[in-house]
Amino acid sequence: MGEGHGHAAMKQRRPPDEPFSNRPEDVLNKGLRAGVGALPVLGGPLVEFLAFVIGDPAQERRDDFMRETLQRVIELEDRFEKLDKEALRDNEQFQATFMQATRLSTQSASEEKRKLLQNAIINSAILDIDENRRLILMQFLERLTPVHVKVLALLDNPLANPAAAHLAQHMMGGLIQVVETALPELRENRPISERIAADLESMGLVSGGNLHVTMTGQGLMAKRSTPLGQMFLNFVARPEDL
Repeated sequence: MGEGHGHAAMKQRRPPDEPFSNRPEDVLNKGLRAGVGALPVLGGPLVEFLAFVIGDPAQERRDDFMRETLQRVIELEDRFEKLDKEALRDNEQFQATFMQATRLSTQSASEEKRKLLQNAIINSAILDIDENRRLILMQFLERLTPVHVKVLALLDNPLANPAAAHLAQHMMGGLIQVVETALPELRENRPISERIAADLESMGLVSGGNLHVTMTGQGLMAKRSTPLGQMFLNFVARPEDL
């Protein structure tokens, strides 16, 4: 056997106790191979390039995500009886959320987003959420970035942010000042802040979230999340904090 073939065989071997061994290639990798393989001339080399650069890392992210999620479930099992493996075996919402979130984890390079996805998996077992609401919340989670979630949490309870609360005591102004004070990553980036606020409003997660309406300090600190927004925040919250 040639050196190259031997190396490939060794790379494909996994320990017998590896929980994700003997799995077929993930859907992303299959799709890349099928689509690119149909191209004339460039098919073969390009398939291998994409499989190496995108397919393998995507599968690794998926496996890492599943391991980390299951580890969190095990760590929380003593605190939440609904996380007992026998209960989870009969919980179709948990299973559906696990599969959806795992797929989404391969499409994100954000560790924060993956943590939100893990939270949603665990909370789908802990919380009492009917299937229609769960599907809607998963649609939100697929679309929203971690910064969206931070802005939503801020508008849900501005007083919980010391910097924002201090600002509101000494000024009248717009929510844009509150957002930029509480979330430094959005300073000097108002188009992104405005886009995020518009998204949250259009999705029904906040009400009265115009960033440029001048109001008193008391008005700046008012809750602007809707019941649906609060439900979403609970869905992606750390289970330890529920």
